[in-house]
Amino acid sequence: MQHISTHPGQPDPAFDAELAAYNLAFSELGLEWHWDAATYDQIRRAAGDRPCVQAYIEAQCPHLLQAYDSGFLVEAIESVRGRRSEARAR
Repeated sequence: MQHISTHPGQPDPAFDAELAAYNLAFSELGLEWHWDAATYDQIRRAAGDRPCVQAYIEAQCPHLLQAYDSGFLVEAIESVRGRRSEARAR
Protein backbone atom coordinates (compact mmCIF):
# COMPACT_ATOMS: atom_id res chain seq x y z
CA MET A 1 0.00 0.00 0.00
CA GLN A 2 1.51 3.29 -0.99
CA HIS A 3 0.47 6.85 -0.26
CA ILE A 4 -0.38 8.96 -3.29
CA SER A 5 1.84 11.91 -2.55
CA THR A 6 3.69 14.80 -4.04
CA HIS A 7 6.69 12.47 -4.12
CA PRO A 8 5.50 9.51 -6.26
CA GLY A 9 7.29 6.27 -5.59
CA GLN A 10 8.25 7.31 -2.06
CA PRO A 11 6.77 4.99 0.57
CA ASP A 12 5.29 6.74 3.58
CA PRO A 13 5.40 4.32 6.54
CA ALA A 14 3.43 6.67 8.83
CA PHE A 15 0.64 7.01 6.25
CA ASP A 16 0.54 3.25 5.70
CA ALA A 17 0.47 2.57 9.46
CA GLU A 18 -2.40 5.00 10.03
CA LEU A 19 -4.34 3.58 7.10
CA ALA A 20 -3.90 0.05 8.43
CA ALA A 21 -4.96 1.17 11.91
CA TYR A 22 -8.14 2.76 10.52
CA ASN A 23 -9.02 -0.40 8.59
CA LEU A 24 -8.41 -2.54 11.68
CA ALA A 25 -10.62 -0.20 13.72
CA PHE A 26 -13.42 -0.43 11.15
CA SER A 27 -13.21 -4.21 11.22
CA GLU A 28 -13.11 -4.40 15.01
CA LEU A 29 -16.19 -2.18 15.28
CA GLY A 30 -18.11 -4.23 12.72
CA LEU A 31 -18.12 -1.50 10.07
CA GLU A 32 -17.96 -2.79 6.51
CA TRP A 33 -15.59 -0.04 5.43
CA HIS A 34 -12.17 -0.44 3.90
CA TRP A 35 -10.06 2.48 2.81
CA ASP A 36 -7.38 2.01 0.20
CA ALA A 37 -4.49 4.47 -0.01
CA ALA A 38 -6.16 6.66 -2.64
CA THR A 39 -9.40 6.87 -0.63
CA TYR A 40 -7.59 7.75 2.60
CA ASP A 41 -5.49 10.36 0.82
CA GLN A 42 -8.60 11.93 -0.73
CA ILE A 43 -10.44 11.96 2.61
CA ARG A 44 -7.49 13.57 4.39
CA ARG A 45 -7.29 16.30 1.77
CA ALA A 46 -11.06 16.97 1.80
CA ALA A 47 -11.55 16.83 5.57
CA GLY A 48 -10.34 20.36 6.24
CA ASP A 49 -10.49 20.99 9.97
CA ARG A 50 -12.77 17.99 10.58
CA PRO A 51 -11.48 14.54 11.48
CA CYS A 52 -11.11 12.22 8.47
CA VAL A 53 -13.75 9.87 9.84
CA GLN A 54 -16.30 12.64 10.27
CA ALA A 55 -15.72 13.83 6.70
CA TYR A 56 -16.13 10.28 5.41
CA ILE A 57 -19.34 9.68 7.34
CA GLU A 58 -20.84 12.96 6.17
CA ALA A 59 -19.95 12.26 2.53
CA GLN A 60 -20.41 8.49 2.25
CA CYS A 61 -22.62 7.32 5.13
CA PRO A 62 -24.97 10.17 6.11
CA HIS A 63 -27.66 7.63 6.99
CA LEU A 64 -25.62 6.70 10.08
CA LEU A 65 -26.16 10.21 11.41
CA GLN A 66 -29.86 9.46 11.75
CA ALA A 67 -29.07 6.84 14.37
CA TYR A 68 -25.75 7.99 15.85
CA ASP A 69 -24.17 11.25 16.86
CA SER A 70 -21.19 11.95 14.60
CA GLY A 71 -19.02 12.73 17.64
CA PHE A 72 -19.81 9.32 19.12
CA LEU A 73 -18.88 7.52 15.91
CA VAL A 74 -15.70 9.51 15.43
CA GLU A 75 -14.63 8.96 19.05
CA ALA A 76 -15.29 5.21 18.89
CA ILE A 77 -13.29 4.79 15.68
CA GLU A 78 -10.45 7.09 16.74
CA SER A 79 -10.19 5.33 20.10
CA VAL A 80 -9.72 1.92 18.48
CA ARG A 81 -7.45 3.38 15.78
CA GLY A 82 -5.24 4.94 18.44
CA ARG A 83 -5.01 1.68 20.33
CA ARG A 84 -4.18 -0.16 17.11
CA SER A 85 -1.54 2.42 16.17
CA GLU A 86 0.13 2.10 19.56
CA ALA A 87 0.13 -1.70 19.35
CA ARG A 88 1.78 -1.60 15.91
CA ALA A 89 4.44 0.83 17.14
CA ARG A 90 5.63 -1.54 19.87
